[in-house]
Amino acid sequence: MSWEAAAASFFTCWLAIVALRPLAVAVDLVDRPGGRKTHHGDVPIVGGLAMFVGIVLGVGLLPVPGNYAGAFLAACAVLVTVGLIDDRFELSPWTRFPGQIAAAVVLIVGSGTTITTLGDLFGNGPIDFSEYGSLLFTVFIIISGINAFNMLDGMDGLAGTVALGAYIAIAYIAASAGLSTPLAISLVMIGAVCAFLIFNMPLRSKRRAHCFMGDAGSTVLGVSVAWLFIQISQSPGPVKPISAVNTLWFVALPVYEVVWSTIRRIIRGVSPFKADSDHFHHMLLKAGFGTRTAFAVLTALAGLFAAIGLLCRQYQLTDRTCLLLLSASGAVTITLMYSAKRIWGAREVPAGPLEATSVLDQRAP
Repeated sequence: MSWEAAAASFFTCWLAIVALRPLAVAVDLVDRPGGRKTHHGDVPIVGGLAMFVGIVLGVGLLPVPGNYAGAFLAACAVLVTVGLIDDRFELSPWTRFPGQIAAAVVLIVGSGTTITTLGDLFGNGPIDFSEYGSLLFTVFIIISGINAFNMLDGMDGLAGTVALGAYIAIAYIAASAGLSTPLAISLVMIGAVCAFLIFNMPLRSKRRAHCFMGDAGSTVLGVSVAWLFIQISQSPGPVKPISAVNTLWFVALPVYEVVWSTIRRIIRGVSPFKADSDHFHHMLLKAGFGTRTAFAVLTALAGLFAAIGLLCRQYQLTDRTCLLLLSASGAVTITLMYSAKRIWGAREVPAGPLEATSVLDQRAP
């Protein structure tokens, strides 16, 4: 049944994008170039809504507990609604936060899942949370996941591809551990994201993106990835399918992005929510990388991190070792981004018409 639900999610999302594109133009739900927006032409922002439509049908076909399905769809509905308003009218980060908090609370209350332990991160024994601390920390992690993918969504195909890799990892781990609900929902998410990427991947055959996911899409990716990883890392029983810290390898790129963006802005004395043009994809483009080359570099990095995560799980590395490797990998990644121009050996040049088609505005906090 899960594969049928995934197929239904795929085709529904695909059809929804085709149907919604002209409607988006009619209601002015489009992204126009200008300022930091360097894409080419007016692009409908319907990917997020279309994915949500596909997810609703796919999850509705799954034999999962109603409280899980209802909580997940309700949280996604809140984020899609806020995201669509933001995509149309550009809300401030503080205006969007109540919706993100509401989505996190709905997920926690509806599914009954929270982060109760982080494992033995420092070699001094497991870090466990009290009931109240568990609730607060879970809300924090879910909101962080939402904003991490929102920040990552600055280049065609990037956020969707990274999320797709995370869903595949979740499906693999859930299947090996016999966790049917995370497996089923991850397959539905794979179907919706694959349909969206048909319209959004920076392929040589396409001169421009056919649609953007917008905040409505990136926030749904963030909340679903965070929630599913919480599900598999905090599953009942003494032996977890994967440790909490190990799950970060599969979302390392957005994690490094959001952590470094926050640190960078604080060092500069500006708000952590003030958008800038110093994200990873910006650095590669300024170094002279073409859009497709920059996309390939970032997705290759995401794939490398995921492979390391699988190896850490396979060889059962300690939580402390995983954390040290994650920290070292993050420092190396940030250093490479800042050294990209020197390593690439190219002077900074403005993107040509073709290269500019896939670079999006970075309005995320």
